[in-house]
Parts: sequence; C-alpha cells; structure tokens
Amino acid sequence: MPSRHCLTSTAPSPFGFCIQMHWQEHVVSAVFAAGLATWFAFVAKEVPAPYLDEFFHVPQAQKYCAGDYTWDPKITTPPGLYLVAKLFSPLFGCSTTALRAQNVLALCFILTRLFKIRKAIYLPCYVQRIKKGAVDKLDGSTPNTQTDAIEDAQTPFSAALTAFNIASFPPLYFFGALYYTDVMSTAAVLMSYEVFLASATKQQRTFSDDVLAIISGIVALFFRQTNIFWVAVFPAGLTVVRMLGKNGRMKSSAAKDGHLAILKESWSRSVIYDCSLQDSGLAISDSILFVLTTAIAALSSPLKVVRSVVAYVFLLVLFAGFVVWNGSVVLGDKSAHTATIHTPQMLYIWPYIALFSAPILLGPLYRCLANLLPSSINGKTETTQKSHSSIYPHPVQAAVFISAGLLAVHFNTIIHPYTLADNRHYVFYVFRLLLRHPVLKYLAVPVYYACFWLSIQSLAHPTTNPVTPPPTVHSKPHQISTTPTQSPVQISFVIIWLVTTSLSVVTAPLVEPRYFIIPWIIWRLYVPHAPTAFTLKGRAYAPDLRVAVEAVWVSAINQTLQYLFLHKTFTWPSEPGNKQRFLW
Repeated sequence: MPSRHCLTSTAPSPFGFCIQMHWQEHVVSAVFAAGLATWFAFVAKEVPAPYLDEFFHVPQAQKYCAGDYTWDPKITTPPGLYLVAKLFSPLFGCSTTALRAQNVLALCFILTRLFKIRKAIYLPCYVQRIKKGAVDKLDGSTPNTQTDAIEDAQTPFSAALTAFNIASFPPLYFFGALYYTDVMSTAAVLMSYEVFLASATKQQRTFSDDVLAIISGIVALFFRQTNIFWVAVFPAGLTVVRMLGKNGRMKSSAAKDGHLAILKESWSRSVIYDCSLQDSGLAISDSILFVLTTAIAALSSPLKVVRSVVAYVFLLVLFAGFVVWNGSVVLGDKSAHTATIHTPQMLYIWPYIALFSAPILLGPLYRCLANLLPSSINGKTETTQKSHSSIYPHPVQAAVFISAGLLAVHFNTIIHPYTLADNRHYVFYVFRLLLRHPVLKYLAVPVYYACFWLSIQSLAHPTTNPVTPPPTVHSKPHQISTTPTQSPVQISFVIIWLVTTSLSVVTAPLVEPRYFIIPWIIWRLYVPHAPTAFTLKGRAYAPDLRVAVEAVWVSAINQTLQYLFLHKTFTWPSEPGNKQRFLW
C-alpha cells in the first residue's frame, strides 16, 4: 500500500516532485477541466473558422501535418506549435478544432505543473524549519518528520486554489480555446522552471542537471524567442545567488554597521547582503548593497560561478548564434517587429498585475491601514509597529520611481502602429484613453507606483506561523547567517525577477498583454500564504480568503471576456457581414 506521503530526502525528479496529490487538487482539476471544456465548446460552435492570428497559425500547422515545411513570412515565432501539431496529427488530425483542442490539453497540463511548482518553492523552506524544531503542530505536538510539512506549509485547499487561479489567468485562459502560441509556450517555460527547481534542491549540480536544463530550455525556445530570459537569465541569476549564499548572507541588521563595513565584509568573507523583502521593502540602499556584494562575492569565486551556470550560458550562446544566423530575433515580418528600447513597458506591467490580482493586493493595503490605527485596536505593540517600517512606501523609492517614470513616459513612450490600428484588441481602448489628453500619461505614473508598491509588498507577506521560531544564531561581526531563509522571497529574487522581466518586455515596441503572462505567473507563484488575519476565523493554516476571492475575481473576468468575444460582435464598413470580436 503506498505511503500517505511521498516527500523524501532525495532530490525530486525533474518533471514531477514526489508529492502525493491531495483530493482537493483532483476536485480543482476536474472543475478547471470542465470549465475549460465548456469555453472550448462555445468557441468551436460560435467561431468554427480561424480567427485573427489563427489565420496564420492554423494553415501553417496544417502544412506541417501534410509534410510541407515551407514558412509563412508573416509568422514571427519559432515552429514549436506546428511541430506539436505534426507530432499528434495521427491521433487528433489537424482541423481547426483539433488544433485548438491541443491548447486545452496544454492548459490542463499547466495546472498540474503549477501544483508541483508551488509546493517545490515553499516546502524546502518549511522543511528546514521542521528539522530545527522551529514549528509546533497545532495540536501542541512537535513534528518529527519532513512529511508533516506537506500538511502544514499551506492548506491543501489554498494550495490547490492558488494553482487554479494561476491557470485561470485571463490572458492565458482565454487562448486555451484558440490556436495561439501562448499556452504551449507557457507550458514549456514552466517545465524548464521545474527542472531548475529540481536541481536547486541538490547540494551540487550534476551533469544530468545541465543536460536537462539545456534540453528543456531549447524546447521552450521553439515556442517563443523571449523565453530565453526565463529559461536562461532568470534561473542563472537565482543559481548564482544560491551558490554564493552558501558562504553566508548578511541580513538587514548588518546595515547598522554602515555600508562600507558591509562591502568590506563581503570582500573578506565572500558573502552577500540579501535580506528578506519583508524587512527591506525593496529599499534602494538594500538593493544596491545586494548588487554590489553579489558582484564582489562572484569576483572572489569566478570559476564556481561559471560552473554553476554553464548550462544557461550555453543556452544564451546558442540563442545569440541563432540571432546572428537569422539576422533578427523574429523569424518573419521583421520590419514590423524591430527590437527597440521601450522602458514604459515596465510601468504598464504594474496596473496589469493590479487588475488581475486585486484580491491579493488587499494584503499589503490591509497591513498599511491597520498599522495606522492605535495599538489598542490593531493588537500590535508600538515596538512591533516601528520595526515594520517597510509596510509603508519608502519616500526615496517613490521619488526615484516616479521621477524615472515621468522621464520614461516623456522621452520613450512608443505607440506602435498596430496598437491604434485594430479596435478588436483591449489595448486599443486603453491607449485611446491615455492619449485623450497630453497630461493623462503623466498623471498615470503615480498610479503605476502605487500598483508597483502593492505588487512587491504582496511578495513580502509573512507566512503564518503558529509559533514564533527561535532567533537564528548569527556570526559576528555583521550578522552573517548560513541558515536557509524561512521565506523564498528575498530581495535577491525580486531584483532578478525585475531584471528578467525588463529584458523580456522593454525590447518590444508593441504593448501586448500576452507578453506579461510569464512575469505575472512567476510573481504569483511566489506570493506567500496569507497572514492569520486573512484566513478563516484567523486560524493558522486555515484557508486563505484572499485566494478564494481571487478565484471568484478571475472567474468573473473570464466570464465577462468570453461573453464579449462570443456575443458582442461588430462589423467593419470595409468588411460587411464579417463579424469582428474583442480579444487580447
């Protein structure tokens, strides 16, 4: 009879962590599949013929199915989508409906990977606390096995619903019933990230880890070129930080000794400054110290750094070779997709996150407002309130963001011809509003900052602990700790995520909601479980109410968008009788 738990001390397999699924995950999977199948059936009935970009993708896939590999010069992305169609053509055929059905299966596959990845991110941190006896079970007993972490790190309901919400992300879920590249591209990136997480649990990377990283990375690159940043740059950055962190990490308490002292300590001991996001709030000084100490520590161990990222360097070199050979990043329509610097993209992403994750952003907003109340009301001591100054926006951070944002908007706003040429896309209406008056785009910058601050602070929510863990013993003189952090969200992660996101979107002149899918998914995967105030009855490890509200929220958005697509059609005078539909 199989064990109730299968979390072991051995490294997990690259494509599936040894964690038994809870029944809640099976229920969530069934509900998700039923909803997606319904959406697919309605689209197949109302829109049986290829629509918009499907005019390019469907004929190209059908060519591949027939053994004709000639390329449509209007298609910009690699042929991964069509190779999958060719592979499964003996089973499903290559009709428009059959091709769309492949995305239905791919989106269901994404849900299963999200179950595993979410657990893989948070369980190692909790297991470390279990080993050190820092956590007591709710019944008062002390857990003595790692398997207890499965039950206690997060309730099965909240964990399963979190994966459901991510897979239901409106810009992704919508294309689950159409034949676009985005769903399979996302699945490939998540597979690559799962490979990375599997290797990250090991003390030492092996040759097989590098081979799997390269293979999974190449697979992802066959779907979208910008995936290079998520299968090479992002894991490489996390790998370097993890490797350097083995020497120890200076915490925020070391900052009281002065910045110069921290830099000297980094040079002499090859340690990095990497405090938790909860303590830092992504303060500019902490971010600069992290970057400088990481560079210093890396210079002291260059061979180790190179060895740890050799697979990702190989992928980057391979991709660079492709660009040189092809003469461009895109395959076709090169004149309309010339790479350029478009920094306002990193402003647009924040209201994007805020729109789709509004219930999650209530967390930091609640903390901020609650701490404005007297301690007799919010239950916190004055000392505790003062020690968590990061729950409020940093004035310097706000000033830098808004100043840089105003400069970016003024000097670097790019309106691609496609943006205002097609009123079927929602972005058309957003920019028509922003351009209604010249001052509006500047007034939007403080709104961008508010959304940025709430999004980053959502990553800093403290995980719910029934018992406060004992303080970690640090090495003097500058609070160096070699103990694994209790939360995976350090400033190192946020900075690497921000850099990777910037690289993936600022080179695109076209503002396209689909370009933000991967950045949003990575962000959402790392949003911690809610503090006690956001759980049912305030109990530790109870279901996270934010996640439940988020499920209702994304479902409502999806239902609205589906209704608009299916039933709110319109026609163009230039194409009478041809129904046009709203979509991303």
